[in-house]
Amino acid sequence: MAERLAVDVSRTYESGMLGKRGDDKFPCTGARITRVEFHKEVSKHRITPFDDGIGRGDAHTNDTELPDVGVHYWLDAGTRLKYILKVWVED
Repeated sequence: MAERLAVDVSRTYESGMLGKRGDDKFPCTGARITRVEFHKEVSKHRITPFDDGIGRGDAHTNDTELPDVGVHYWLDAGTRLKYILKVWVED
């Protein structure tokens, strides 16, 4: 069986005065998932010239069953989140 990279995505989110949360879904076809790599960076994001931002948030995979792979994320006010998701499958 051959292994191949089925999902290779990068997302960046920034929140303003209000926080933000959501779920991303990525279609993924194959016989089974063999490997998942997930990296995230959470940092402060300046909202106003006088506010450095809070910089609290998180993201994690919440669905690693075919036919989709999901990521749940949340950010407090003044936060930047960047994540990279790679999923390999076996055909």
